[in-house]
Amino acid sequence: MDQETSNAAAPHADDAVEAIVKRLEANRANTLALCACLAVCKTRMPYRDAEALIAERPELKLSTQTAHTLLWIMVECGGVAAEEVPEPACAPDAQPEDMPVDFLVETTAAGRAALARFDPAKRFDEVLRAEPACYAQAYALVLDRCRAGASKADIERALEGNEALVTPKQVYPSYFISKLETVGGLAWNGSWTTTEAGRHMLAMVG
Repeated sequence: MDQETSNAAAPHADDAVEAIVKRLEANRANTLALCACLAVCKTRMPYRDAEALIAERPELKLSTQTAHTLLWIMVECGGVAAEEVPEPACAPDAQPEDMPVDFLVETTAAGRAALARFDPAKRFDEVLRAEPACYAQAYALVLDRCRAGASKADIERALEGNEALVTPKQVYPSYFISKLETVGGLAWNGSWTTTEAGRHMLAMVG
């Protein structure tokens, strides 16, 4: 590819990434679940295998959509490529298997670039930069308390009397829970639990 062709292709690649980012941001309740689709499909695999893996991800609990719907959203916006698997040849008098058409799916280059923008640590850093400095230690307390799992009441006790609840304005412990869940630092699985990404966040502020 010559330089002129390369320069012409770059804006199209940027447009493809922006289209995926726009879809990821369209509904905050689906953002992490859609990111999970992109992460799972980094490895090329059959659609139904990917769907099953996505369905097991904790991010799906934040979304009202099914794994099938979420994955197809990423296919339609260009985040995941879907290649139809040809049906196996069979004799004229044989009955083909009554199976739906399957696809091989894989995250596209644009999908990978879009996913990189939603790196949990990067998003958490953006949250910290936009908030009062005293909130950092409140996030650290919550992430540390939830390493082995914690109830909302446990978190409330951990933050009791903390200046972040009243400075510069009154907020409640649920604020910190919600923020951490939104950036992928906490997940609910019967109790609030610090995720692997959350452990990295704790290292940033702990």
